[in-house]
Amino acid sequence: MTHTASVRVSVVVDLDPAQAFAVFTQEIGSWYRPGPHSYADPARAVGMRFEPGVGGRLVEVYDPRSGDGRTVAEVTAWEEGRRLVLVDSYQTEIEVTFQAEGGSTRVVLEHRGLERLRPDLADRHGRFGGRLLLAWFGEYLRQPTAT
Repeated sequence: MTHTASVRVSVVVDLDPAQAFAVFTQEIGSWYRPGPHSYADPARAVGMRFEPGVGGRLVEVYDPRSGDGRTVAEVTAWEEGRRLVLVDSYQTEIEVTFQAEGGSTRVVLEHRGLERLRPDLADRHGRFGGRLLLAWFGEYLRQPTAT
């Protein structure tokens, strides 16, 4: 059985690209939804956080005081207001771009390299890695209390 090599999804948010990038990265602990399918270790996970810059990490946080936890992906590109690229432990690549569109921003997430995974894992990563993640982000920004 063959499966797709990549998944590409997008959402339009009512922020400029710099603001959208900042909320995506700095507020991930607020918009990322906890649950048994969104964490590698849901019994220990208390949140998510980015370490900014190339060489930083996306971390599944286990200790709220120190911020320590499991590395979910490493940051290979960090262009504030423009682009973020992550490589996960499966060596798949997640690129998130922030493109001005009128007074809003189109946030595009492309998850590449899924052909390297087992079909069931590729399906789960493709469905979760893109569609749910951007849906959560967009819903967070539509809340009256969001940045």
